[in-house]
Amino acid sequence: MVNYKRWMNEVDENTSIGKLSIPGTHNSAACHVALPSVQCQGESITEQLEHGVRFLDIRCGKLFLKEGDEAKDLQVIHGKFPVKIPFPKKLKDALEEVYDFLDENKSETVIVSLKQEGTDDWNNDQDEFANCIWDNYVNPNKDKWYLDDNVPNLRDAKGKAILFRRFGVKSDKYKGHFGFAAASWKYNTTHDDHDKFAVQDFCELDNVEAIDKKAEYVKNFINDAKSYNSSNNDPKLFINFSSGANFFNTDCWPEKVADKMASVQIDRDFGKGNGIVVLDYVEKDNWKLVKKLVDQNF
Repeated sequence: MVNYKRWMNEVDENTSIGKLSIPGTHNSAACHVALPSVQCQGESITEQLEHGVRFLDIRCGKLFLKEGDEAKDLQVIHGKFPVKIPFPKKLKDALEEVYDFLDENKSETVIVSLKQEGTDDWNNDQDEFANCIWDNYVNPNKDKWYLDDNVPNLRDAKGKAILFRRFGVKSDKYKGHFGFAAASWKYNTTHDDHDKFAVQDFCELDNVEAIDKKAEYVKNFINDAKSYNSSNNDPKLFINFSSGANFFNTDCWPEKVADKMASVQIDRDFGKGNGIVVLDYVEKDNWKLVKKLVDQNF
């Protein structure tokens, strides 16, 4: 029986991360009721990790109503809104959950996707957001991060958080040692293929019928990942978002979309080398989809 808390301990450490089937969570820290933001998860980051999740999607921005360096004590954001009110969920606290988990489970690695959201008043021509992340979060904890710009083998990333960087940098001083560069992909894409990663992130759901389209895109991308991983040795990350929403249509809110993904049984397409499947409300049905994804590695 698989120990989902330490499932990577049972994987050959020479295996590329890109070859694995990895459960991920969308807006991982959005597990609080914080209207007008939309909740995406029902359990904390710690609970997610202990049940087998190994890809975290974290969006962050400046503290509201603060200025200068005080505003750069970043909070976790969903779109334009904090994931927790009235007291914000701080980025440092979300990362501490990751560090604590890895300290206790040295066989594991966690891919941490960081993205800028919230206010748009960063001077990114001067790398303001990147500098904030480096100076305040990554560099002081450098021993806890895998920061090469590649898809590592499990052996090289054990006990560390892999930085999946969804923000750009201008300065050459960061080149090659500020994590996996994935600053952008086509918005609302069904398949955007890059050199070292590919993404399915169709997210604009106009109506309930669009959820069925979304499910097909998820399944197609699972099969694309399996096909690539069965015939290629070049490491590549396939990031497959099963999430989607329409803020103005409650039938298209994350929990309803998650229910639909379960009802159409996207797990029927699971196999060896599914890539990263990013889920909402992963705890549903006793973590069913997380467990099924992890099981494909064995």
